[in-house]
Parts: sequence; C-alpha cells; structure tokens
Amino acid sequence: MTDDPEDSNRPHLIPALERATFRAEAPIRKVVRSNRLNPLPHAGTISVFLLAVVVVSGIYITLFFQYGFEASYRSLEKIDEHPVQAAVRTLHRYSSAGLVLTTLVHAWRIFVAGRFRGPRRWRWTTGVTSLLIVWLAGVTGYWLVWDRRAQALNEATETVLGDIGFVSTYLVRNVYGPDVGTGWVVLFLIWMAHLLLTVVIGYFVWRHVRRTRLPWLPPRHWMVIMSVALVVVSLLFPAELLAPADAGRLVGDLPLDPFVMFLLPPLLSKWAWVAVVVFGGVTVAALVAPHVGRTAPPVVEIDDDACTGCDLCIIDCPYEALAMIDQSGADDVEGTQPRRPIAVVDAEACVGCGICIGSCSFGAMTLPGFDAPETLDPSGRQVVIACSRHIHAVSTQRFDEGIAIVEVPCSGMVHANAIGSLTLAGATGVQVVGCPPGDCAFGMGNTVLAGRLAGDRAPHVTRRWAGVADEDWVTPGDLIDAVAHPNEHPSADASRLVTGRRVVGAAVIVLVSIVAVALATRAPYGGSLDEAAVRVIVDHTPGQQLEGQSGPSGRRGDDVLVVIIADGVETIRDTVSSGGGAAVGLVDVELPVGDVELEVTLQESTGEIVLFDGPTQLAAGRRLVLNAVDVPPPAGVAEGRDVFETRSLGGCGVCHSTSPGDDGVGPSLAGVATRAPDRVPGLDAEEYLRESILDPDAFIVDGYRAGQMPLVYDERLSPEQVESLIEYLLTLNDGVTP
Repeated sequence: MTDDPEDSNRPHLIPALERATFRAEAPIRKVVRSNRLNPLPHAGTISVFLLAVVVVSGIYITLFFQYGFEASYRSLEKIDEHPVQAAVRTLHRYSSAGLVLTTLVHAWRIFVAGRFRGPRRWRWTTGVTSLLIVWLAGVTGYWLVWDRRAQALNEATETVLGDIGFVSTYLVRNVYGPDVGTGWVVLFLIWMAHLLLTVVIGYFVWRHVRRTRLPWLPPRHWMVIMSVALVVVSLLFPAELLAPADAGRLVGDLPLDPFVMFLLPPLLSKWAWVAVVVFGGVTVAALVAPHVGRTAPPVVEIDDDACTGCDLCIIDCPYEALAMIDQSGADDVEGTQPRRPIAVVDAEACVGCGICIGSCSFGAMTLPGFDAPETLDPSGRQVVIACSRHIHAVSTQRFDEGIAIVEVPCSGMVHANAIGSLTLAGATGVQVVGCPPGDCAFGMGNTVLAGRLAGDRAPHVTRRWAGVADEDWVTPGDLIDAVAHPNEHPSADASRLVTGRRVVGAAVIVLVSIVAVALATRAPYGGSLDEAAVRVIVDHTPGQQLEGQSGPSGRRGDDVLVVIIADGVETIRDTVSSGGGAAVGLVDVELPVGDVELEVTLQESTGEIVLFDGPTQLAAGRRLVLNAVDVPPPAGVAEGRDVFETRSLGGCGVCHSTSPGDDGVGPSLAGVATRAPDRVPGLDAEEYLRESILDPDAFIVDGYRAGQMPLVYDERLSPEQVESLIEYLLTLNDGVTP
C-alpha cells in the first residue's frame, strides 16, 4: 500500500499512453461482450503461435520450391495451380504479416504498461530484436518470389548501397548484367538467409521468455479461432503472383505489403537516406530506451529469521528471481535447525511485483515503498485493493471518503489472509480489482491471487473467509465502474468466459482483423510510371575491348565516365570507378516519355566510346537498358586466370604481379605476351612461356637469380591447365590485364 499513488516514479507520459490505449480498445471489448475476452493482451503469445504457423507452412512450401530467377517464379506458378499448395502459400503470407502486426501490438502494450525497464530491459531488447528480424525474414520471403516486388527490393538495395563497390559489382554480375546465368546461387543465398533469420527468431524468442513462468502460447480458444480464420481468409483471398521481375520496366503499379515493405516507397525516392536514418534512429532508440533515465524498481527484502523455507514464493515468482539456499551454520537460538533453506532474491531479476509477498504467510518478505494491505485502518470503510495500473488509469479523487483505495504493485501481492484481517479490523467490505486474463503487468499476478481466493492455490483463503471478498478482473480504466458494481467480473479464467455469444464476437474480431491484414498486403504503390528511364550497365576493365567495339579502349586504372544526352541536353554525367581494376556499376536517369534524340557515351583517357546515338521512343513506365561490358575471354583464358590466381593450383600471383612496374619476388608479367617472342632466340611466345612454367631456370630475367621459382608445375598442373595458363598469359599485352 502507498499513501499517495501519484508518488510513483513512472513517467507521466506512459500512463497517459496506456489510458489512450484502453480507450482505443473499448470497441473490441464491446464486441466480445466482455472486457476480459480481449485478444489484444494475448498479442505476444499469439505471435508465438503465428510464428509456428509460419514455420510449418514455410517448410511445406519449400518442398515444392526451386532456385533461380525463372525457376523460382515458375515453381510458384505451379504451386498456385494446386489448390492445397496455393492455400498454404497464402496462409504463410498472411501469417507472416499477422506476425509482424501482433508483435508490434505486443511491443506497444508492453511499452505503455511500463514493462520494459529494470530487470526486464533485456527482455525488451530481445523482443525488439526479434521484431526487427521478423521484418527482415519477411523481406527475404518476398525476395524469393522474384517477381516485381523482388525487383523493387533489388532497386532499393542499389539505391541505398549501390555506391559500395562490392554491392554494385555483385548486383551487376549476378542480377542485372547480360551474363548473369540462371540466378540459382542468388536465390539459394536468399533462401539460406530466410532460413537463418527464422532460426535466429526462434533463438531470440527463447531468450525473450526464458527464466519466466509465463505461457508461451495463447489460450486454446484463441488458437482455434485464429486457425479457422486464417484458413477461411486464405481460401477467400488467395495470394496473388505478380509479373516476373523485369529490369526493362520501372517499379510501380504494384501492391506492397505495408507490414514488411513499408520502407520501399521512400527507398525508391529521393528520400532514401532520410528513411534509412529515421528507421535506424527509431530502432536504436527502442533498443536503448530501457537502459537510460530510469531508476531500478524496488527489490523484495527477506527476513532470514522469519523465513521457513516453504518454497511457495519460489513457485509464485513469475521471473524466477528467488531461490532456496541452505543457511550455513546453526542459528543462535537454541534448539533450531543447524541448517535450513532460506529464500534468496536475485536483485537483477526481481521486478518488484510483490507476488512473492502474497505467498508468504510468515511476514518474511517486504517491498520497500509498499505496506501490506492489512496494515491499513479500515474501520467503517469499504476497502478496494487495486494494482498500480488501475490506480494510474483513473483519478482516485472520484471516490468518496467511505471507500479506502489501497494500491499494490500487482494484485498478486495480496495474501489470502488479508481479507479476513481487514474484515476483522472493521472493513465494511473488501474488494480486489485486478487485471483481466492475460493482461497482468507481471504476467500471472491476477491468476495467482484468483487461485488463492478460490482455494485452488496455496496459501489459500481460510474457509471462514472464502467468498467474502468481491473480485473484479477488469481492464485498467474500469476501476470506477468495478467499484460501483462489484463482483460483476469475478472470473480470471478466460476459458470460463467462452460462451456461444462471446465466441461469435471473438471470432468476428479475429476474422475482421485477418481480412484487414489480407487486404492491407495489397496496398497499392504507384511509383514513377508516368516517366521513362535509361540504364547503363557498366562492367568494363579499361584496356579491354567492349562488346560491339573494334578494339580495346582505355588504359588500366582509368575510371569510366558515363554521359547521357537527351535532345542535346546533358542529363547525367556519372563516374564509375575502376579502383585500378574493373569499373562496375549502374547509371540510371529518368527522362520524359516520348521520342527523344539520345546519345550515350563512355569517356576514357584514350577517347570516347559511343554506346547509343540516335532517335528512340521512351515509353511510360519502361526503361531502356544499355550494356557496356567487355568481350568475354575465351574459355581457356578464363580457366588460365583461375590457375594463375588460385594458390592451390598455380598461385602465380604470390610472386608475380600483372600491374606495370610492380615487380616482386619475380618480375611483373604485365605485357609479357609482347616481350615473350623476343626473349629466347628460336622460341616463340607460347614456347617461351611453357618453358618458363615447367623449366624456369632455363632462362633467367636480368636482375633475378636461379632457384627462385619451384620446379613443381609439371606435377601440380595437368597438361590442360598448363595450356590454359599459357593462353591467359598471352592476353597480357602492353600492361593490360583481362
């Protein structure tokens, strides 16, 4: 008990938000005809149930899924042709969206109840992390379909991360370029990420609920109602399959799931980095909020001399903050046990709920700042014992002097004998007002006290005082109504509230919610379909020959400048950096729809390469894609380069550079194909290179000595590998590396 409930150290904003939340939920409670049959307090356990549905349905879909840009899309087309498989795929999608929604609802209710600080701060951190990973898993799930949504994800990735060299290179060579292949590896990696994220979600959920006695799953009736509603909605609103990803089409005119793809619209606009910063800031703030600006809750204190080691407090503690430890040494009092168990509290786990105090019949436990209700002088007054959430949700000044309001952190702090003590002390009546089923701020205080008063849980009320107290398990905010109409909500067992009319109301709420989720996943996104665009895909090593050109262009180390001119006006001039090697990147520009005189050039140190020059028609929502990629080397050259670079084969790069003037243990091989014909009289370039590989001491380059190169390549390399290595070396002309 506290004399002034307003002395609580909870920030004023939190109770205000919680009161607003209770008011917003009022229509739901009215539909289900009970403020104790509200599904929202069970959002956390419903999330775990939905996660199980997502995992099971995902495993089933995987049995029919294939990997590859076209293969993945075609496999989903076949899945949609089969009624059972299509229904399960839809169930998977709606369960995933529902999982995000219920996790958000759970997080919000935890936040407004102030249940995210003190010892529960790490539970909050793991919950926020789980929500973030659930979102990422949903993103990878949409990516796997490889339809226009996946294309939007590709382009958002390029917008945000395209300036990072390896990201740009990966996108060009594995997603956008003309020689990307089947995409099997790309889709398999996305699937592996999807699977790994799901496993990580499971780990964080376990971390979230470990060391608690709170339920993992919602009451059975909610699981049954949720399952039936999900199946019905999946059959009524089958998930659509959009057109396949097409780089020649601008992103737009497609449905975006706001639960998973809410970041896509800003990421595809000029506000991309603003969205990234805001989203990152909100995430960081959510993670660090419990760790700053808040004092720890009070910790239960234990009187060792009064503790009998009965274990009831251990059983009742929701967060396993108590343990029984044998007292070492004999008591000072003669005749007492030399060793006996004593309750010990873990201050890092105690949340200050006081539930353990209600389980102790020997006065061995106290909570700083709160007195037991029976210490009150109740003479001639009705005593109402209510938890802090109820007190903060209303103004206690609205009660007359004949009513004594007693605040406790949680209703579970009330000992069953307090009813008799208050009655004997002159109370005209005793009423306990606690939270409804599933909505206790500490998880189980309401059910613990209800069990004590019903005689089902020790320490239970004595037979003399059984049924004396009025019980009302109502939503915080309904305290005044509960006091005015006592004992109208006497059950804390949600299963007893499930009657025919209430089940219909609950089923309607759940069904409408899932229909709303299904429709929300079809939220339209317009994009920039009234515009056209040009994209230049660059994968060029300066000094090599571009496809469609008569010979090599540029010099090694050059950057590549892409210039696009439309109707005589320069629209973009963008540099694709080579970093001393290949210049790889994408250059995009939006242009007006219609006929245009277009000129696209690549500018290097050796001159200008024209990729496109002439009239073209740009259609709305379409993109003209131009490739500036090198002529691929012959197969033998590519294999030879692998032999040169792979240490377990040739490993030539350990001692020999291919950059001009970069001599190491051995001379640089830049331009070796030009020098080779003149090295040894009587040997052409191919013969000289073969001799240098298999018999390196036959000719020693000036400035180097014999014995430097190992005589192992006739054994380590097959004849075919030697030939491919020679083919590669013969391409090193004038300091150019292919």
